[in-house]
Amino acid sequence: MSALRNMARGFRWFRPAALPKGTPVPALKTEGNFETAWARKPWANTTRDIVQELVLLPALRYVASPTIHGRERLRGVEQPVVIASNHVSHLDTGVIADALPLEWRHRLAVGAAADYFFTSKLRGSIAALLLGAFPVERKRASATSARAAVRLVEEGWNLILFPEGGRSPDGWLQEMKPGASFIAARTKRPLVPMWITGTEHLLPKGAKGLRRGKVDVLIGDPIFPKEKEDARELQARFEDALLRLATESTRDWWTSLTAPDATHTGPDASRWRRVWERGDAPGRARSRWR
Repeated sequence: MSALRNMARGFRWFRPAALPKGTPVPALKTEGNFETAWARKPWANTTRDIVQELVLLPALRYVASPTIHGRERLRGVEQPVVIASNHVSHLDTGVIADALPLEWRHRLAVGAAADYFFTSKLRGSIAALLLGAFPVERKRASATSARAAVRLVEEGWNLILFPEGGRSPDGWLQEMKPGASFIAARTKRPLVPMWITGTEHLLPKGAKGLRRGKVDVLIGDPIFPKEKEDARELQARFEDALLRLATESTRDWWTSLTAPDATHTGPDASRWRRVWERGDAPGRARSRWR
């Protein structure tokens, strides 16, 4: 009996089998190669819908009290679409989802930074399941990311992409990459610009605390790719539309049409000066959470 017990103790029930000496250990599928197709299967999509509608979005509405402007501009627009917005906070994805019609966000995929959300199997799986995220390379052009995004749109999924490639460190608009325009031009689907104001004061980049406050979301007119229009031409139209949205959010609609303010990239100065120039939007934040 003692011999049997010793054999049982030595049997590796939960350990991986040993590899022959010199055999390379297979790498985990992380970052740009992280597999997320499973997160769009019916069971995963249903799970995500339940968690978002019953937990995540109600919590977001309590924290951010988002006010949506321009939702009427989406009337009559058929899915799928490519949604592109400025990016100043991790709250932006939830705010955009809340701004969309109910049936749109049930077929929603989010392009997330591969080097941030998909650096481990656990982190990437949570992002894929709860947010519908898929990895996007932001430090280099990636054919893998582009093919994945095109395939998702062709399969009927609405995409959320952030052309800046990451959150703005000071709230000003950063240089925009043409990924969203490329996807829209390639699939011939509408490109919907959005402008978010306020999330940079509730959960800015690098913050360790969450504040309650008010957020405004402005939805622009969908941009439909023209016949034989390439991604570069569509990108120029998108950037112009986004700057007009920024002007409309800070001034008014008429000014955005007649004299759009192109200074949303901020002054050419050091970071502290840029933050100071932008200000802290007094009165927007109500309380702070730790």
